Amino acid sequence: MFLNSGFKIVQGDNKLVNLIEDWGVLEEYTGEKLGFYQILAVDGNIEVRVMTGRLGFKKEFKDGNDKQLNQILDFCKKSRFIQISEHLRDEDFFK
Repeated sequence: MFLNSGFKIVQGDNKLVNLIEDWGVLEEYTGEKLGFYQILAVDGNIEVRVMTGRLGFKKEFKDGNDKQLNQILDFCKKSRFIQISEHLRDEDFFK
């Protein structure tokens, strides 16, 4: 189903993460919500992914000493977000 405004309504799928580009928005939105973050190596760069509620943020950095990258990681640690190392399907977790 499409609306005239250009937004698409996805019915029956509640597993979506809404990505935002402005880190400050996610910082303000967090409050006391549980959050998760992941650090990935992507083509020689560092990608950080952060999710709280249904909002997500992801960005690649060329340098591990980048000011914003360290700000994001400090925020995640201070907010007691859980670092995710990888993900598996439930049925594959226990063998």
